[in-house]
Amino acid sequence: MKLREITKLLFVASLVLFIIPACVKEGPPGIDGADGADGIDGVDGTDGAAGADGSAFCIDCHNTETMDGFEAQWASSGHATGSSLGYAGTRSGCADCHSGVGFVAYLKGGDDVSGSPINCTTCHTHGETPVFEDEAGNAVYFRIDEAVSLIADNTVEVNLEGGSNMCVNCHQSRRAYSDTDSDGNVITSIPNRYGPHYSSQANMLVGTGGREFAGSVAYPESGSTASRHAELGCVSCHMDESNHHFATPAIDACTECHGSATNFDVGGRLTEIAGLLEQLEDLLEAEGAMVDGSLVTGANVSLEVLGAAWNYMHITEDQSAGVHNPAYTKALLQNSIEALQ
Repeated sequence: MKLREITKLLFVASLVLFIIPACVKEGPPGIDGADGADGIDGVDGTDGAAGADGSAFCIDCHNTETMDGFEAQWASSGHATGSSLGYAGTRSGCADCHSGVGFVAYLKGGDDVSGSPINCTTCHTHGETPVFEDEAGNAVYFRIDEAVSLIADNTVEVNLEGGSNMCVNCHQSRRAYSDTDSDGNVITSIPNRYGPHYSSQANMLVGTGGREFAGSVAYPESGSTASRHAELGCVSCHMDESNHHFATPAIDACTECHGSATNFDVGGRLTEIAGLLEQLEDLLEAEGAMVDGSLVTGANVSLEVLGAAWNYMHITEDQSAGVHNPAYTKALLQNSIEALQ
């Protein structure tokens, strides 16, 4: 092949190699397309119902009409005016019931002897459980309303209605009757501070805690709610119409069961009990165990006198003159009298 032809072929090949890449190279960008149409907005939702006033819950109780009445009643109550705070409110074991902060600590399993008066927050919380309703249907919040096992006899569990279990925590005997001392020796003289301690109401209410001599009067089943008043509990009588003074119940609290009663001596039961109590006191004085209604510490006595003296203290410390449990009170008195005679 001639040189001229070879040169021509090389020129054609070079031209082909140059043209092919040029044919596949990306061209310039095109013009932007038009924007799409906006979407249609959704329909607005319906407004929710207005919420309750945040303070309405508080105002149910904390209003002038309600609180002024409660505070005035409370101010004259034994809980507010009692002299025991200064002495017992700062003592371990005593502050549990004699001090507001002591009681709160006791319910939580602790001990606070810093001392403070018993007040609203001692018993009431602010919206915490447990809760019950009063006779008007209003919610009432308590720190606790569980059944209570008695200190003097933990085999007896007291479970009352309407928040009354709160009261049982403190209004109960601290000691059980025994005719032997802590060393197991038979007691032959009246010990110092003899008796069930103060405020033995819960024990009397359910019919337990006394020295039960055999005698002519039968005892209600011990530890039961055989007393109709135990079924009613504390609140029904002592807080009729939300009374916060607590002391003597209004007679209106009794008439639902006792019809046309005009005083607490229904059927002459309290008159009878007062007479038996006086008779027992005379017998104890004759035995040298008592003077002017007070026990004589150190007086040498028989076991019968010791038990009768215990019953006298149990009944007087109950402070109801027999109202809390007339049947049990009468049995203790009559049978104690017979034991001494």
